[in-house]
Amino acid sequence: MAITNLQQALDAYNSSNRSQYPLNGNLVTNLEAVEYYLAQAAPKLPDHFGLPITLANMQTFRGEITPALHCYRRCLMSAGSAPERCQVLTYLVVWSHHEGDSLQVQLYLEQLRLINDVIAANVKALLAILDNILSTPTINTLSNFTHSRALIDDHISNKHAIIALGYVLNDDGSMAPQLIQRLELTLRLAKQLSESLIIVTGGLAKRGKTESQQMKHWLIQHGISSNRIIEENKATNTIDNARLSLDLLKQLHIRSATLVSASIHVHRSQLLFETLQCASNLSPISFSHLAVKDGISETRTPTGRVRRNCYIDALRGFGLPAFNCKPLVQI
Repeated sequence: MAITNLQQALDAYNSSNRSQYPLNGNLVTNLEAVEYYLAQAAPKLPDHFGLPITLANMQTFRGEITPALHCYRRCLMSAGSAPERCQVLTYLVVWSHHEGDSLQVQLYLEQLRLINDVIAANVKALLAILDNILSTPTINTLSNFTHSRALIDDHISNKHAIIALGYVLNDDGSMAPQLIQRLELTLRLAKQLSESLIIVTGGLAKRGKTESQQMKHWLIQHGISSNRIIEENKATNTIDNARLSLDLLKQLHIRSATLVSASIHVHRSQLLFETLQCASNLSPISFSHLAVKDGISETRTPTGRVRRNCYIDALRGFGLPAFNCKPLVQI
């Protein structure tokens, strides 16, 4: 049945086995398995609007942007309603922007405006967020923050927060070196900004311990008062990290926040926080980032796969599911 194929595709999409996924006696990437199962379902669901969009999304995940754009264009031709056309046009705008095709961006934006000017304005705002964050060099020195007058003012008035983003724990529940690096940097920043609150985020558990619990325990062991630390212990992915942390920031009336993460992750994280905030229509929080000097990122601004992942997360933060095969939908 088609629903079986869709479930198999979703299982592959969610698999942590990214490069050795078993399929018909062979080992493939999990994304190749997703595409295989979706292709199996397609003839059984010829009128399913979300299935070809999901296939195109998987192509973008693998860096095959030109074929994905062709697929989105075919989806636009078959779209049967205004909401469907708006969805496809959003993909076309964003991925044309990724490709630097300003003419197509304007063309698709105008088509979108004629259908729904509010969505068109929101998509333009999304592009502005992308442009701003992707042109921001990776910040990995504390001096960038000690010289920020606005941040210092927020810190003095208890309106600044440091957000330490989690990393999957080892199987025995201990912290991986990557997470300890983030905490060491968080600790240094927290000592300089002694009035700032600290949010530790991550709800994935190993051996009954969550990322946030381990992070809080480590910081307390290294001299940070427990009163300064707030746990966000429900998030199981980066989008939930951002969404749930934003809720805490609003409750605490925070005006500015600094995200601490890996060098290849800080731009994506900031993008998600700002995109989700833009969609909430609440008082804006000013976000900055501080990256671990981990030697992973070789460029000052995102390029290649890291840049592509920023676009993928921007669309997910905008509310477009990466896997959109109703009744199975996942951001």
